[in-house]
Amino acid sequence: MIAVSNPQESNLTAVPINTGLPTVVTTIDDGGGRRISVFGTDRTEICGAFRPVDCPYWLMYVTKRVVDAVERSQTNLFPRRIQLPTQQDVRQWLELIAGLYMRAANQ
Repeated sequence: MIAVSNPQESNLTAVPINTGLPTVVTTIDDGGGRRISVFGTDRTEICGAFRPVDCPYWLMYVTKRVVDAVERSQTNLFPRRIQLPTQQDVRQWLELIAGLYMRAANQ
């Protein structure tokens, strides 16, 4: 994978753990698909989005970790991927979800 922004963003071992803020990693795969992943302070993915090459929109998702945190009792209630038109929309939603998740985890 090739990092789109700061090269250190794609190397999670180079990201300090003690910032208290989520880490956003943006990558492009070999086929040209794009991905944005948000990791918590423990380096575990919280949520993300991807945009396949042949798709005009981004697909945003939350991980099982987030679903488990809200104690959904049935696995079939896992949320569907949400379609978003722009990378800016994706980043705003991902930052909101990760921020809310991390705030709740710290209480």
